[in-house]
Amino acid sequence: MEECTMTATEAARLIDWLMANGHTAEEATECIKYIASGIQQPQKDPQR
Repeated sequence: MEECTMTATEAARLIDWLMANGHTAEEATECIKYIASGIQQPQKDPQR
């Protein structure tokens, strides 16, 4: 499988899109971290 990269401009556009579609800045950051590392953060307990 060929390795792909994301430019800073593409990352910024993704963040803008996520926030425009109701995601927080923290969620956008977690999304970028997941894309970059492949490591998913544990789900937060919504009742806390």
